[in-house]
Amino acid sequence: MHVLPDDFETNVKDQVHLLNQGKVLEALDLYFDDTGIMFENDNLFAQDKAESRKKQEPYIKSAKAIAGRIEDLIMIPEQQVCLFLNKSSFTDQEGQEIHINGLHWQQWKRNKIQEERYYHGSRMQELITKGLTRTPDKLKLWLEK
Repeated sequence: MHVLPDDFETNVKDQVHLLNQGKVLEALDLYFDDTGIMFENDNLFAQDKAESRKKQEPYIKSAKAIAGRIEDLIMIPEQQVCLFLNKSSFTDQEGQEIHINGLHWQQWKRNKIQEERYYHGSRMQELITKGLTRTPDKLKLWLEK
């Protein structure tokens, strides 16, 4: 069993390093809590790590290549919140390159991701306009309105 450092910033940076290497499932396995939940544009995507992996694995494993590109990492250690843009791309079996343009918001606790919210399209733009990239710790307040 891999023992994670007891340091939020180190773990977030290590996760981003794995994602930049195209090691998406490895990052999920190592840093997502077993009971963590995942949302896509505020809709429940997976209610735990096992379901999240099951849904993502076919896409990741079918890629011939993954070029990770995580940008604009913001960390708020006091709240154990981080935010980053995912500009990664992958090449499918037919050689077509697919580009990702998404925003990841993560709530960590005890060195693991407890909640991840992935935003794309108009919902991502709406949250950026509201100021999410300036104040990621305010997301929960906006969701309650």
